Amino acid sequence: MTGITGLVGAGFATNLLRNNHDYTIVSLCRGFGNKSGFDRTKEIIKEQCDMDGIDDAEDILSRIEIVEGTLEDFPADDMAAKGPYDTFFHCAASVNLGKDPDKKTYYTNFYGTQSALALAKKLGLKTFHYVGTAYVAGKCSGVVMEDTMPATDWNNSYEKSKFDSEKLVRESGFDYTIYRPAIIVGKLSDGVIRKPLAFYRILEFLARVKSGGCKKAGLPPNGPFSTNLRIAAGLSDKIYFVPQDYVQQTIAKLFVLPVCNKTYHLTGMSPVSTKMIETAVCEALKTTGLGIVDIVDNPSKEEKLVQRMLDDLLPYFKSDITFDNSNVINALGKEVLDWKLDLDFLRKMVLAYYQEHNPELL
Repeated sequence: MTGITGLVGAGFATNLLRNNHDYTIVSLCRGFGNKSGFDRTKEIIKEQCDMDGIDDAEDILSRIEIVEGTLEDFPADDMAAKGPYDTFFHCAASVNLGKDPDKKTYYTNFYGTQSALALAKKLGLKTFHYVGTAYVAGKCSGVVMEDTMPATDWNNSYEKSKFDSEKLVRESGFDYTIYRPAIIVGKLSDGVIRKPLAFYRILEFLARVKSGGCKKAGLPPNGPFSTNLRIAAGLSDKIYFVPQDYVQQTIAKLFVLPVCNKTYHLTGMSPVSTKMIETAVCEALKTTGLGIVDIVDNPSKEEKLVQRMLDDLLPYFKSDITFDNSNVINALGKEVLDWKLDLDFLRKMVLAYYQEHNPELL
């Protein structure tokens, strides 16, 4: 396995080992600062277990071995020495949605996948599991089916790197399973997320807008706040947020099924709209005058700053893609999608984030 400390990887590993006691995992993981790869894994698996409300962390950790290393300097021989293995699960990636002038994001993801496939071949494995993204669909519009790759243009280097990496997997000769999550957000039950990424940068930035505005106006940070801030993000009702717990549980269920060259959209079937997001954020921050619009005429200095800071995320607010989920339904039944994201969920999710990171604003 790669990516065991990531948002998807930790949840997958915890779910898989909790429910399948005959499995063990050997994962690539780099040390950071004064922590070894195993120390980081131990800390994050315990966090994941706490978040999931389970007390199996020690048992789960007893079936995880760590090989120190990175995708850029792949320790293939060290990983091979820990075998034999039954399959490979490649989850690690650089998730950078911004500009990639030195192509670091692209090379990390593409050559990391290439290295993982080379190791799987060296080990004589027959199957390969790969975590991609639903947004290999790039700038497509309309319905995107799970087993297709229709994109010809992408919003950023990350999407292109995942598209090209998925092609590597499809053309590798391995029997494969490909998982394509959409924009991962907090749990269905309480809106809490272990590792806020992507969309949460918008919440972080808007918290700074309110905090700075209140300070400048001499207002308490947790009181009502009025602004004239327009964000040119487009107006869409096809923003595919997907709860963290659904992603990790569904991947773990699909993983144990026979591998048969299938791709699965982990997107759900209840996308939210830009206006729903606007409402949830404004209510949580007790803010009026903040608006998500299609076009901003004569932008203020502050609005220009917002566009620069959030520019890489805004294409996902203009998406016109509908993600098909037929393979997921055929594999696990319709009941696996018996959930819905709505305004009440967004309120819960946004509030959970601010309670954790900006309680002074509430």
